Amino acid sequence: MSLPLFNRKQQKKPPLVKETEKEMKEKIETLKAGRLASLSISLADKLISLYGPRISGSENARETASALEKELKGFCDTTEYKEFTLYNQAYTLWLKVLVVVYPFALALLWLGLPVMSLSVLLLFLWYVARGFIYFKPVGEKYTPKGRGANVHGVLEPKKEVLHTVIFSGHHDSARLYKYNSLDKLMYAKKVLVPLLLFVFLCIACLTQLFTELFTGKLFSFNLPPIPCIILNSALTFCFPFVLPLWGFVTSEGSPGAGDNLVSSCMGVELARFFDWRKRCGNTLEHTRLVFASFDGEEVGLKGSKQWFSEHKDLCNQAIQLNFDCPYYADEITFLDRDINGTQPLSTRLASRCVQIAKSMGYDASRESIPFLAGGTDAAEGSRSGIEACTLTAMAWDDVSKPAVYHTKDDVCSAIELKAIEQALSIAIRLVELVDAGTLYEKNNDSGPEEEEIIPELHFERLSKR
Repeated sequence: MSLPLFNRKQQKKPPLVKETEKEMKEKIETLKAGRLASLSISLADKLISLYGPRISGSENARETASALEKELKGFCDTTEYKEFTLYNQAYTLWLKVLVVVYPFALALLWLGLPVMSLSVLLLFLWYVARGFIYFKPVGEKYTPKGRGANVHGVLEPKKEVLHTVIFSGHHDSARLYKYNSLDKLMYAKKVLVPLLLFVFLCIACLTQLFTELFTGKLFSFNLPPIPCIILNSALTFCFPFVLPLWGFVTSEGSPGAGDNLVSSCMGVELARFFDWRKRCGNTLEHTRLVFASFDGEEVGLKGSKQWFSEHKDLCNQAIQLNFDCPYYADEITFLDRDINGTQPLSTRLASRCVQIAKSMGYDASRESIPFLAGGTDAAEGSRSGIEACTLTAMAWDDVSKPAVYHTKDDVCSAIELKAIEQALSIAIRLVELVDAGTLYEKNNDSGPEEEEIIPELHFERLSKR
């Protein structure tokens, strides 16, 4: 059913006269965040049904980006769809490299060359740390590539641009893993055991190195000492247990509704909201809005890195609120550190967002992304020099709440409507504070505290129909 409020065929602008200012504000309040949340999930469901999983750099991901741009065109002053080269297999290539490095380093130990073996292992660990831990890969240009696609729309303010707010999400979805962490026994056998064997290999290498150092045989071919022979024999016998890592990442993709297509769709609905306000004569005064959706997030933030390097003009005096995995309404968290906890985000912005959320009656907290939990597109915003943080709403422990991300169960029904509603409400309030120049008016760097509730907006009540 089409509501008149969202009927894009209506070209006539609402009349603007002084005595209708109060009525206009009341009309705007009728555009409830709950309705926008429903539209966000509906759009995500529609795109998934049309294009299915959207592996980074795939045709499905590009078609989804194109569809998102078409949606944004209806509400934005300008839009852009741009493709780029995406090395979409480098991020998890280290798993296959480990399967090769393990027997090679072990063979060097059998030859009595622990220094060379240790050098190989250290080089591999450096390679993993650069690409998988810090998201600064080396040698990815020699890996398979595809074509990624970023898209964004821009809404300009009434007057001079003094502030920019960037809302972002990513439309690509993750490849499925052959062994899921929710099946703890299988995951332990096929993933944790191989990784543990690699750790034992490093220990064996160090043990043999120090043993040969004290016996004076360090730099010559020789038969390893008896204790090392026993340890090397055990590691050789266990090599078949390392092989499952080769096929750990499959060619099949997750539906990726909550991680993270719905976030890109939230950007579309925020554009709808502020465009509608603009047509009602309530245009933002000095704040430019950018609604971006990136490709390649699931393979090391490739799309957002490309976008920020190409759009420095949109990043002047900008802040970024990134959405990622907004599943559960009672788990709203603003990240102040990203990329496995190694990349600082804006503590000031994250704290302010927590204050805004609490003032609207929502539970919210500020914390770092856990180590080995990956990264979000806010990291590239921070690296480009702007204030950025990510709003996420999921249980990081994978126990207290269902962990559907990166699985076949990541469908729209797994997303709580209330979580999307609250995220949109916070985003709208954030824009109003930025445009009023009062985002950091008080308690700039303090912890979360109650903010005075503005009577014109009551988004905390929007689900109580």
